[in-house]
Amino acid sequence: MTVKEMTGVSRRGFIASSLALGAAGLALRGHPALAQVSTEGGRLRARLYADISNLDPAFWTSGSDALVMECIFAFAMQFETGTSEFNALPLALKALNVIDDTHIGFELNEGILYSGEYGEMTAEDAKFSWERIADPAVQSPYAADWAQLDHVEVTGRYSGTIVLKSPFAPLFTTTLPATSGIILPKAAIEAAGGQFSTEPPVTSGPYRIREWQPRTRLVLEKNPDFTLFDVVFDELVLIPIEDPKTAELGFEAGDLDHAQTSISSIPRFAAAAPNGGRFDEFTALNYYWLGMNEANADLTDQKVRRAIQHGIARDAVVEAAYLGAASPAAGIIAPGLAGHRAENTYNYDPDLARSLLAEAGVPNLNVTLSIQQTAEDLAAAQIIQALLADIGVTVQIDQYESGSFWSLGIEADGDQWKSLQLFLFSFTMQPDPSWATAWFTSEQVGVWNWQRFSNEEFDRLNQEASTELDTEKRGAMYIRMQELMEESGDFVFLTFEPIGTLTAAGVMPAMRPDGWPILSRFTKA
Repeated sequence: MTVKEMTGVSRRGFIASSLALGAAGLALRGHPALAQVSTEGGRLRARLYADISNLDPAFWTSGSDALVMECIFAFAMQFETGTSEFNALPLALKALNVIDDTHIGFELNEGILYSGEYGEMTAEDAKFSWERIADPAVQSPYAADWAQLDHVEVTGRYSGTIVLKSPFAPLFTTTLPATSGIILPKAAIEAAGGQFSTEPPVTSGPYRIREWQPRTRLVLEKNPDFTLFDVVFDELVLIPIEDPKTAELGFEAGDLDHAQTSISSIPRFAAAAPNGGRFDEFTALNYYWLGMNEANADLTDQKVRRAIQHGIARDAVVEAAYLGAASPAAGIIAPGLAGHRAENTYNYDPDLARSLLAEAGVPNLNVTLSIQQTAEDLAAAQIIQALLADIGVTVQIDQYESGSFWSLGIEADGDQWKSLQLFLFSFTMQPDPSWATAWFTSEQVGVWNWQRFSNEEFDRLNQEASTELDTEKRGAMYIRMQELMEESGDFVFLTFEPIGTLTAAGVMPAMRPDGWPILSRFTKA
């Protein structure tokens, strides 16, 4: 096996990295980020899987960004915690009124204060923020969240009407309750030059940033001006730890109060949580797959990509990576959502794979598989390497720290996308199928569509499905879209990642049904 280590920082400054202690079997005790930090005095220590990279709702790049944004901004709506079903409740919004399919009235709570000199949140701020993300000139990767927005009409200081071009099914499930629903003041964004990254010009949430030591820790302190709900912990200390195994060691050593575990450790912690703490397991929406860059010279022939699809036994890959804690997937839309797909079209068939490579004139092929520095990725990559060797494909595994990995397929970050070939990818999800497919449209090529998959039927269905309010019809559209993805040869769907979390004794977590923590709502047990 050849494993090449890569390090570096993307142009965006996404500098997440693990604390690099797992291989030595060391706990986190003694790390400066954790010294003298505990729940005593109202401090909560939690793991981020990566450092922050961009906290602008129009340009954020990782789940860690979104988790922090939920602490420092007052979301328009927020998902209820401690339930088995997703239920979004108004937060900054006081009320919503569905006038008809394309007109939704809203009213903001009065007295929501921005930091600095930016005053009170108003309907004009909502208009600016939502139209900003939808504006093609802004080039937000999340414009699809407001794809059907025509405009926002302000009817009062705290009230307005969202006017849509067509009905928009995800509005109440993944737009208003998520980052694209965040309301910021126009003056603050303009003062920042139109956008910002890791230094927000304004905050409005339950916490505000006190200190950020890149790659080490982010300290948030309670915002005394926040009144939408009671905040228990005075301080959040968020530690970027890329490898979940390292985070587990830190929790067992008493250096963390909350952490997501590795999937392979779920059976062990389900049997007994360390230190009298609690373990929770969730059925997550996140999807994990092998992608292929069809624009790469070695992969332009669909027969080659199809051979790789047939050369991979998905069950073996998932078993190796997650040790029985996950099951193979047939798509990117999780069970329970409209459009969940039960069966694959192209399955493991090594003889057919070898035949396809011969037809393509490449009986022996050398490719690179790019992964992040996690135990799960490496285990999956090694099985893929062995399986593809059996059909005549030699795989070199390149491991990257997160900062470098997340820029590999992004054109704006350089020309490295041209040499990208195979990669293992995991995307976080919101509870609407549109959030699964939005990243694979033609418009997303060179942004998050690293496969460079482009299909007119897919693009059309993606647009139509967002406006279809009939669940059965909408589900059929999303199933067809996943069929088109697999038919392209660009994708090998692997699994939906279950979520395991550890929480210290004395702490009561506040979790969404998919295992996403709402840290600002954690309390003392």
